[in-house]
Amino acid sequence: MKKKSLMNGIAVYGGLALLLLLGAAAFVFRQDFSGWEKRYLAGIPENGSLTQWTLNDDLETFLSDQVPFRQQLVNLNALTEMYTGRATQLEAWPVGDAVVEKPVQADPETIEKRIRAMREMAGDIPYLFMTPPTAGMLRMDEMTAARRALYEEESRIYDETAGQDGFVPLRADFESSAEPVYYYSDHHWNVSGVELAYRAYCRAAGLETAGEDDFTRTSYTPFRGTTYTRSGLPFVREDTLVCVEPKAAVSVSFQGDDTVYDHLVFPEKAASWDGYEVYLNGNHGMLTILNPEAAEGTLMVFRDSYASSLLPYLSANYSRIIAVDARYYSGSFRDAMAEAGEIDRILFVYSLDSLANDTYLARKLR
Repeated sequence: MKKKSLMNGIAVYGGLALLLLLGAAAFVFRQDFSGWEKRYLAGIPENGSLTQWTLNDDLETFLSDQVPFRQQLVNLNALTEMYTGRATQLEAWPVGDAVVEKPVQADPETIEKRIRAMREMAGDIPYLFMTPPTAGMLRMDEMTAARRALYEEESRIYDETAGQDGFVPLRADFESSAEPVYYYSDHHWNVSGVELAYRAYCRAAGLETAGEDDFTRTSYTPFRGTTYTRSGLPFVREDTLVCVEPKAAVSVSFQGDDTVYDHLVFPEKAASWDGYEVYLNGNHGMLTILNPEAAEGTLMVFRDSYASSLLPYLSANYSRIIAVDARYYSGSFRDAMAEAGEIDRILFVYSLDSLANDTYLARKLR
């Protein structure tokens, strides 16, 4: 009996000692930023205390972010969820050697309302919409029946949306592509996908596509995107960022920055925590691309992040492109149109999730 009590005491006090050791290590070896998770980690709370039996929320968040071997523990938890049939508990879902975003939760009435507002805003200016099918939607046949059913609902809403007048058709081209059109580790289209989107836009707009010889390609390896980091899975396939820009003498300028850059790809960003910023130097409220050799006039693009890799392609055709991102532009979309001056065509580039759930987009359309 005494031996059993002794063993229980050792287990209890040993467990407490381990918890205290891990807590102390979190304070001593804390980090400000997680390159793996692509986010800033919680700092030391002002009013938290390890001596309290009930931890406040700030302290709990800090310890969760700073616990030693966090990445390995997150990986182990994600693998456990996946192999026990609970992959839907993850922030991003595995499919083959890739990860995809969860199915978009969308209200068709909200989407229709926003599309109608965009049409009204364009007025007499010719316009087109471009909304890519999601990576999960394209690969739903590889999933379990339960997960496939969720993507089938997303697919239905997508077809209703992208089948409307003025939308550039993309799904058939993407589904028939012999090459993957999305990154394995990120929700954005890769160079094959964006090239298909560019060619589809030119067909819809009645433009001649620029040839491969009109562009310069650069590649950056390795790349693992935000979908991978949120999944927690350790074995997602590594990607290569392939960037394209015209060989013509193009330039780009960003609102709030007096510098005019003579390139659209920024190689120094490839090694940063967000390698996707290699396109157009990251996110900007408004940017202007000029190509004096292009035949077409001014294209105004209202966009989310999918347009970052598309704009360099489009710059081969237009002498001036003005692109506006609702997340970073301070005014309304009508303010941006007034600032742009004469506009020959408008292109709206938004994912299904942006059309359905982006509150910034809703505010800028008012």
